[in-house]
Amino acid sequence: MIKAIAILFVSAVAMITAGCETNRPGESIVQSAAAQRDYDVLSGTWQLTRGVDNGKPVPASVARNTILITDHNTFRFPKASGIGTHPAGRFSVNPDTRPKQVDTIAEGGPNAGQLTRGIYEIIDATHKRACWGPPGGPRPTEFKSPPASGRILQFWKKIGPVPPR
Repeated sequence: MIKAIAILFVSAVAMITAGCETNRPGESIVQSAAAQRDYDVLSGTWQLTRGVDNGKPVPASVARNTILITDHNTFRFPKASGIGTHPAGRFSVNPDTRPKQVDTIAEGGPNAGQLTRGIYEIIDATHKRACWGPPGGPRPTEFKSPPASGRILQFWKKIGPVPPR
């Protein structure tokens, strides 16, 4: 269960996430207007409302305690989320594909430095969903997490803006 939670947290991102390149030292960020709009909507404090990890529902108590903060192309989980580590990282979105694509790079935790590929959908201004492949694995093509797939399906609700650090 702890491994599943760790994968869930590292994969989450942030939600979220070719329309934008992550900022590397000495380089500028190149973004499409669609990517900028998605980053604006995705920035905020989110609570996991429902999840499926490798075909198994995420317990409601875990979902209630899973808070994600995204700020443009970065994500983090506050310690209050009960994670055990403090996962954080960067993500890039490509809103020009169907489904929309998101890639994350974890900056901490057991999957630090690994690429995790996913897909995302902004349902409305306060709801989003994402589906993640396993770290280093292939990108999902649909919002499903069947048993033995290694995928994580997540549903999120925005509960506030990006808090000050």
